[in-house]
Amino acid sequence: MAGPEDGHQQDESFLSIQVLLITASFFLPVALPSLLGWMNGLLAVPVFVLLVVSTNTNRAFRQIGRGLFLAIGGALLLNKVVLFAFGLTLLPLGYSLYKSVQQREDPAIAGGKGVIVLGGIWLAFWMISGALTGVNPYSTLIASLDESFSRILEIYRNNSELPPDVLLGLEQIVGQIQKFIPKLMPGLLAGSVIITVWLNMVISNRLIPRLVQGKHAWTEYSRWQYPDKLVWLPIIAVILALAGRGQLQNAGYSLVVVSAIVYLFQGLAIFIHFLDKWNVPLLLRYLIYGIFAVQSYGILMLSVLGLADTWFDLRKLNQNEQINNS
Repeated sequence: MAGPEDGHQQDESFLSIQVLLITASFFLPVALPSLLGWMNGLLAVPVFVLLVVSTNTNRAFRQIGRGLFLAIGGALLLNKVVLFAFGLTLLPLGYSLYKSVQQREDPAIAGGKGVIVLGGIWLAFWMISGALTGVNPYSTLIASLDESFSRILEIYRNNSELPPDVLLGLEQIVGQIQKFIPKLMPGLLAGSVIITVWLNMVISNRLIPRLVQGKHAWTEYSRWQYPDKLVWLPIIAVILALAGRGQLQNAGYSLVVVSAIVYLFQGLAIFIHFLDKWNVPLLLRYLIYGIFAVQSYGILMLSVLGLADTWFDLRKLNQNEQINNS
């Protein structure tokens, strides 16, 4: 005797819109890497959103599976299985975020778990890739960056119009960058994981209520807040960077980079909160965002703003929570 689930399976179309969207999301970055390769960093979005908005989780998993089946077929035809495999590393992140929503975890906890999941998956992926190819991806990346800076410097050396003192200053700057990059690289790589998780969370959080009215993953981004205990991260980072020696100091440099990225996102949330509060027009907002994006000082200001919120509660979120609980 057939159960209700069997009826759902019989009526369900193999090529539904959801299946085609999953297929397109995972296949297009493989088919057009130079044009759409950036999509590889956002592949947790379709998985996470589909799981959250679906009224039947088992059906959502089947749709994801069918979409991936079609996408891998295309990847095999194009002989781009490795690139497709990298896209699959975002699947666990999508599922991790979905479980966090199911357990009603706040964005900071969900993001923290997502960073651990994605960081672990990417580390395993590149370790396996290095073992199979016999090439250390980390060393290759450092060497590639070093070579790029050397080429840039060579171009300027061949430019006869540059005064000798300017060229000397440029050589010193490039030399310092080449010397410092290996010390910062672990922090930069960790930062790329954090940025990837953040982008997938923010985009998904905007999409879900637009697809299903009244459905939300988390509260609006302007109310996202870190736990106060996280402030120990930049404190420890600064101590190690200033007082440490050797590898400890290098670890401090990397933690400073990570701290700056982490608190940049909280600073941005605070900034958006005040833009909403003051009803700043949309066009002016985009202009302000653009100015902050191209100005390194603007990014630094947002990081400092995010860190300051730990002590000053600039959005008065904690006060409002206490009033609601009283």
